[in-house]
Amino acid sequence: MSSRLDARASQVYTGVSRLRVGTMVIADALVAASILRFAYFSRFYPHLWAGLAAIALLVVIAVLIWIMPGARDVPVEQSRFVALMAGCAVITALDLYGAWSPGPTAVLPVTCIGVGGLLLAAVTTRPPRDILLATGVFALVLIVVLGLQVTNVPSVAPRLAFLFLACTAPIVGVALVRSFRSIVQFHSEIAQTQSTTSSDYAVGMLASEELERLDFAAERLLDDVAAGRERLPLDQETAARASSLATQLRLHLVEDRRQTWLHHAVTESAVLDPVTTINDPDGLAASFSARQRDGLFSAIWLLVGSAPKAATSLSISLTRQADAGPHVHSLKVVIGVTGVPRRQVDPAAWQAIRRVGPYVESGHSAMVRIEVDCLVDAAADR
Repeated sequence: MSSRLDARASQVYTGVSRLRVGTMVIADALVAASILRFAYFSRFYPHLWAGLAAIALLVVIAVLIWIMPGARDVPVEQSRFVALMAGCAVITALDLYGAWSPGPTAVLPVTCIGVGGLLLAAVTTRPPRDILLATGVFALVLIVVLGLQVTNVPSVAPRLAFLFLACTAPIVGVALVRSFRSIVQFHSEIAQTQSTTSSDYAVGMLASEELERLDFAAERLLDDVAAGRERLPLDQETAARASSLATQLRLHLVEDRRQTWLHHAVTESAVLDPVTTINDPDGLAASFSARQRDGLFSAIWLLVGSAPKAATSLSISLTRQADAGPHVHSLKVVIGVTGVPRRQVDPAAWQAIRRVGPYVESGHSAMVRIEVDCLVDAAADR
């Protein structure tokens, strides 16, 4: 399980890292906007030296972010983020002090807009909760300080607009990166299971590794017998080892006849495996066409792929109905999802289910039940 999670994490990291340049360009645009606004409003700063120090530190940090590539080592990246947060705190403090002047003519601390840009530059390397927490603290500080400066109603609107400009960028960046992660992970899952869904009773990637180990052990034992390194009859210990290998191979052969492509597609998915249960004792999923397989796998992934895992579960049950003809079997697929309200289901999930067959959906609160009637080729039913 851990190796699969590491592989998925590596693939998602590679995809999201491509956003780094784009987010940094936007971040630098916000930094440049702060510099230009400071050049215009600096003459109104009561403490100009603090404003100059804030803008200088902002430029230094922006340059360091550009020249220092993202670290794959988690502790290193975490220490960089802590240093970035410390730098943002110092910039905010200096800028707020430099612009501090209670009253209706108070100057807006324009350098703080660049702090929002620095937070945006970190959205591709840190978990969303870190960015949102830092943005929340940043917004709270601005609200308190700007609120203390407000002494009349007309001065409220520009401060709200300033707060919006300073804090919106990292929040939008988090939303974009989360959506991109979901897309990258979905296509990664599709690529990982493509070979599995192309065969009826697939062995699967994880089972293939186990079979390779058993095959190697059996070949080595037979080679020892053929070369005379193991004499016949085998001693008790060697005979027990040979019997164990034969038993494990038989179990794999029997198990592979029960576990269809659907079982392996789910168990080899780091997203679906923890939350999905399959009830298909007769291996009916093996009779699905390629279009139906792709539609079913895409649908179940879209149903739970972006939902909170702790409160989500998905069940898939396949049963045979009355035959629709001499060469056509009728199957019913029942998909039950809990923890996902219907309004949050991705519209693409319904399009994917249509590729399996006509469906009827029902549900209430955070539960969705989908019944799909599908026709399959009787020749493919095993």
